[in-house]
Amino acid sequence: MQRFLLTLLVLFEVLHVGAQVHTLKLTERVADDKISKSLAILPVYKYTGLSIEPYTMFGIEDKPEQEDLIISRLPDMKACSDTGYTYVFFGGANSSANQGYLLTMIGNYRRSMRTVYFYVDRNNNLDLSDDGPPDSLVYADSELFIELRNLNNPEATYKVKLSRIEYGENIPYKKLLTDHYEKHSGRKTFTNINYCYREQRFNTLSGVFQQNSDSFRIAIKDMNNNGLFNESCVDRFYIGGMSEPVQTDIMTYVQPKLEKMYFEWNKKRYRIRSISPTGDEIRFEELEHAELKKGLKTGKRIPEFSFVNLDNQREESRSYLKKPTFLYFWDFEHLTDEDTIYLAKLQREFGDRIQILTFNHGDEPNRVRKMRYYDEIKWPMAFSSVYLSRLFFLETLPSGYLTSRKMKLKVSGITPREVYDLYKKSGDSI
Repeated sequence: MQRFLLTLLVLFEVLHVGAQVHTLKLTERVADDKISKSLAILPVYKYTGLSIEPYTMFGIEDKPEQEDLIISRLPDMKACSDTGYTYVFFGGANSSANQGYLLTMIGNYRRSMRTVYFYVDRNNNLDLSDDGPPDSLVYADSELFIELRNLNNPEATYKVKLSRIEYGENIPYKKLLTDHYEKHSGRKTFTNINYCYREQRFNTLSGVFQQNSDSFRIAIKDMNNNGLFNESCVDRFYIGGMSEPVQTDIMTYVQPKLEKMYFEWNKKRYRIRSISPTGDEIRFEELEHAELKKGLKTGKRIPEFSFVNLDNQREESRSYLKKPTFLYFWDFEHLTDEDTIYLAKLQREFGDRIQILTFNHGDEPNRVRKMRYYDEIKWPMAFSSVYLSRLFFLETLPSGYLTSRKMKLKVSGITPREVYDLYKKSGDSI
């Protein structure tokens, strides 16, 4: 039996000989699309004594059956003349005293020239004298980051960004918030919406992989905000273009068995080997001769889509069903003189037989419009989007797709010159 197991182990190692394992450091804490849209508010309440309502009482009607939390010791707040408090959520700080919400005393909470001090109960024991120095926000700054460490794994960190509420902006919205907190705060005394903070949870780590013609971004999202990034069926994995914003709605869950986690990019298939608990490193390998699972299918009709042209008019793909179409995605960094020469030749010599539609991906719109004007471009131009890049599995630039009538895919990964040569040889047979 031992000899049989040894044989299997040797066979497993042989199968992996030559399979290059890549190690990517995820050192960038990025603002994914959810962060940019988040309007979460940390309400600030006036501190009145050592008896503090738990977070479950925040923003709702008072429930007497819920016992108050009792602060065992306050920090040294000699530099503060007025004191408020709030709670900062952190999934890595559950304790018998409090679950996941860190009591935070705020010194000098009123808007003034004074520095604002945040005394976070980092170990969640209701003793605010043993948590180290406070985080501070000086008058000249409008935001700060607070870093928190998992109580069971100090290497696992979580960051939250707090931003001041701007005076004189979004006044109707701020009035709604004020009415809400004043009405539903129970025994708590709400301070003022201008003393509160916008909360943004920076719980996504990211890194860019570049090798030869392959370049993509990998990100891991700590969904329960506890500083750990490899929890199966909780945390999420992302693969996308290196210059694209991280999109949470296309993330996939981390699987219980990492060997069953795959991703594809640029017509290559990869398998995840490991994700570090702290999210700072991911290891993966390319699978040779692997069957690809994603991509547009040759001979199948491309799903209908809409787009915006350079004149800011919305168009529909169904308008391009009557003739073969060459769809070409490009950006200034990768567009070559040969590309533009053959796009012009295609339009000039075969414009009556084929439609050309080019999409700029990621560049400043006015720069693209200037190019059309000064280069006197005749073929239709439009702007790409994250939606289109996902629809076409756009993973490298430039990238071309040749369709027959009714938008049925003939060839993907084809260049303007190759399309031109094809028409030179075959003419109307496409």
